[in-house]
Amino acid sequence: MNTQHSALLAAAIACILATPAIAQNAPARPVIGGHGENVTAFIAQHDDNGDGKLTWAEFEAFRRARFDATDANKNGTVDIEEYASEYETRRIENLKRERDGQVAQTQTRFAALDKDKDGVIARAEFDASGERVYAEGQKVLAALDDGSDTALRARDRNALAPTSHTAEGFLALYDANSDGQVPRAEFDAKRDEQFTRTDANGNGTIDASEYQAEFEARMDARMAELAKVPDTQSRVRFAALDADKDGAMTFAEYQVSGKRLFDAADRNHDGTVDAQDAKLPPPERPQANDKADKR
Repeated sequence: MNTQHSALLAAAIACILATPAIAQNAPARPVIGGHGENVTAFIAQHDDNGDGKLTWAEFEAFRRARFDATDANKNGTVDIEEYASEYETRRIENLKRERDGQVAQTQTRFAALDKDKDGVIARAEFDASGERVYAEGQKVLAALDDGSDTALRARDRNALAPTSHTAEGFLALYDANSDGQVPRAEFDAKRDEQFTRTDANGNGTIDASEYQAEFEARMDARMAELAKVPDTQSRVRFAALDADKDGAMTFAEYQVSGKRLFDAADRNHDGTVDAQDAKLPPPERPQANDKADKR
């Protein structure tokens, strides 16, 4: 990503954070993980009429609307810059949704830490929580070492707020030197820093406003950090979709991946994705070298 692109993306993030939503010409749909593997999520993402099922005509109409919105110069095709720009805007919107969802949970998390319900988190309460976090973190790290089933569920899916309940999240939060381990001294140092940073007025306790302010600041800093990450995924996907390699993706080329997504969710192949498909096993995963678009 060049400097100009980074600056524009950072500005887009600032705009998203300052306003409820970005006006879109196409439906503002989140990117839901799993695609055809998660049938329930796939239906929820695209079921406009709320009947609990999705026909190919409905899905094709959604894809058409997205393609037309991505075609910024309205010439009937999508070039790589149009494709990358639309994808980045949607990615940042998804991060904004995640941020808002995480922030909405701060009161619940604060209440769980405030054991004596006096309206503040004392250092003793903070440390008691740390004991639980450390014990759980060591368990998930051990699971990575011994190859147990827990290790298979150890990936953290939160882009903005890693959770200490997974190995990836625990390391992201507390592995300061990135050596894949979190000894007690390293953990304690990170917890001390976190308490001090959150206790803005330095009175030795954390109130609800301090707790939320620290959390929001951390989310916003993470969003700004993600804006600096070079965009490669969308460009690889464009190359795979642009079958004739002429630099101009047609709707027919775009819909090759759309049909693949729909067919993966339509497990009984009756032309409609519904609750019956959710009861069937997922299709086999594509080969590792399949670079096609999966959005």
